Amino acid sequence: MGLKYRLSIAFILAFLAPQLLLAQDHYQLIENDGQWPDHVRGQVEIENGRFWFEDNTFTYDLMDLSAIADVHGTDIDPLTLDGPRIKGHVYKAKFQGANAQPIVDFEGKQPNYFNYFLGSEENWRGHVDAWSGAFYRDLYPGVDLHLYSHDFALKYDMIVAPLASTEQIQVEYEGADELVLENGRLIIKTSVGNVIEQKPIAWQIIDGSKEWVTCEYSLNGNTLSFNFPDGYDSSYELLIDPVLLFSTYSGSTSDNFGFTAAFDNEGYLYAGSSSFGTGYPFTPGAYQTTWAGGDGQGFLAGTDIAITKYDVSGTFRVYSTYLGGANDELPHSLICNDAGELIVFGTTSSPDFPVTSGAYSTSFNGGSTFAPSGVGVEYVNGSDIIVTKFNVDGTDLTASTFLGGTGNDGVNTSSALKFNYADEFRGEVELDNDENIYIASCTFSNDFPTVGAFQNNNSGGLDGCITKLTPELDQIIYSSYLGSTSDEGVYSVAVTPSNDIYICGGTTSSQFPTTAGAYQEAYGGGTADGFVTRIDEDGNGVEFSTLFGSSAYDQNYFIEVNTEGVPHIYGQTLAGGSSFIINAAYSNPNSGMIVTKFTEALDDVTWSTQFGSGGGEPNLSPTAFLVDVCGKIYLSGWGGTTNTSSNSNTDLVFGMDITDDAYQDTTNGSDFYLMVLEDDASDIVYGSYFGGGTSAEHVDGGTSRFDRKGQIYQSVCAGCGG
Repeated sequence: MGLKYRLSIAFILAFLAPQLLLAQDHYQLIENDGQWPDHVRGQVEIENGRFWFEDNTFTYDLMDLSAIADVHGTDIDPLTLDGPRIKGHVYKAKFQGANAQPIVDFEGKQPNYFNYFLGSEENWRGHVDAWSGAFYRDLYPGVDLHLYSHDFALKYDMIVAPLASTEQIQVEYEGADELVLENGRLIIKTSVGNVIEQKPIAWQIIDGSKEWVTCEYSLNGNTLSFNFPDGYDSSYELLIDPVLLFSTYSGSTSDNFGFTAAFDNEGYLYAGSSSFGTGYPFTPGAYQTTWAGGDGQGFLAGTDIAITKYDVSGTFRVYSTYLGGANDELPHSLICNDAGELIVFGTTSSPDFPVTSGAYSTSFNGGSTFAPSGVGVEYVNGSDIIVTKFNVDGTDLTASTFLGGTGNDGVNTSSALKFNYADEFRGEVELDNDENIYIASCTFSNDFPTVGAFQNNNSGGLDGCITKLTPELDQIIYSSYLGSTSDEGVYSVAVTPSNDIYICGGTTSSQFPTTAGAYQEAYGGGTADGFVTRIDEDGNGVEFSTLFGSSAYDQNYFIEVNTEGVPHIYGQTLAGGSSFIINAAYSNPNSGMIVTKFTEALDDVTWSTQFGSGGGEPNLSPTAFLVDVCGKIYLSGWGGTTNTSSNSNTDLVFGMDITDDAYQDTTNGSDFYLMVLEDDASDIVYGSYFGGGTSAEHVDGGTSRFDRKGQIYQSVCAGCGG
């Protein structure tokens, strides 16, 4: 693909993560014990204001948190007329024709309480209870409403009794600037931002089985109702489940390309991107509040890495900072440790990239000049890997180091292995149980640092590399090449419960090192084969290693282990037919996407499947992968014109399997795709597109992540071309 001469804005997506918060829920329903007017049943404090639930009305009292952040820590009084005013917006959702005073039963008493000693003494109350949820009994005849805190979302369900009418449910919105139905979602536009109510889902339990019911919003003026185009069995109870979803643009006024995303234990989203100039929105007190410069391509000024931590609702920035030196750098992968410290793995061409005293290496080694196509950078000094750890509030670096030799490190420029747009910037950072830091990548250097290695030398061309660093980034625990006489790239790493690791990637070498008894010991042919390798905890030995390829092109882009440490891979193939379909009831033959479960010893395949449109080519460039606590398989990827213009062997995303509960069931051919598979590949659990109709959404490199409960965090490139 040629250089993208357009304004591009990173778009941040978070399906917010559930957490184990002991006995206390994220959102608490504070009961009205007389401290508020009688028609108020309770209040929920949300990130950007307050949510009031009343007799038959929900009131949303929202504030502009970006304005609050601007005056925080200053001597400006936002309540005075001569200072900046904090904008607010109130809108109401009124249940028309509902019971004027329904019975409200609270549930899930919380361990804490609230005191109210403001205003008139007659309204003072102490030890006011908080709850996790509330039931409105007979809000309408035969219809209950269940309001509750669910993970990091506040949501409500409508529970319709047998033979009760759904037509009586009418929700009138008052005070919103505009209501819009778009792709099945309700967008509530306000002066302080938009609230998006996701496409509703509905189901019934019939003979012990959950039966999905097609459910849609219907909007008549400002009144919302529910429509069931295929009908449903009114002799059984029906549950309607709207979900709130928050998402945001980065807000950069300079070009800003989305690369990578991660999460922490509290559900905050971290986005990593490239920023071309001074227009990226930083927060006061952030580690680096000035753009350090760069080289770029064409009219683009060059890049710094841009890092933003968003709160769990996506409504404000916790911190936002540049990270870079005088030349170009890009982020490849992010991860957070248990303390909430963000670790960034990327590449730089800046000799003055910020590193810390006592780090493993404070010297830039560089390499040869190169300019990868499309992403707007030029590595004029060659490239080194960088690994950087931020403190919790993003105001400083706790550790930062270079990692590399005198060749180019961290960037895959092998013509045979670069199959998708921005494949140059693959690789992954991972942590083990002791928070040691693993970097899975590749190198052209003949002097890449090796310690306790199972392979001490570069075997030729581009070799894979795997490095294990201490949490303080001051020492290498082990570091090794992995490769043979042609090109290899390591793209992903997964840590087992015993702190052994699996890595995966692609190779063009007929002599790639495999172990005796491996599932596939010999190179399959074609332009590339995928591989999977297991390395022991000390890093001084390869325990198991197998190729996984056909006579056509194949690569493995992600690897994950389940709770027992069993490896699964997610990759691509150009092999036709059913080459990679083994013991799997769900498959799309002649498709180009692969998901496979191996045995721990890599001597057999438990099951393997191909999915996609059946056109004989990959539809997706893989971006995220997970095996959850129940063994289900989660994956995402993107496809479309950004890829097809750079590589004719990748298809559009038309024709993917979509489930009835999909977030978005249509595509313009250039969108993201999300999928969930059963743990044995017996069926698809979920399939959905995600994207808009204006631009070709994509990622400019890097990894995104699912958490263990299956929530996805992605930083994507959207809004391209203005």
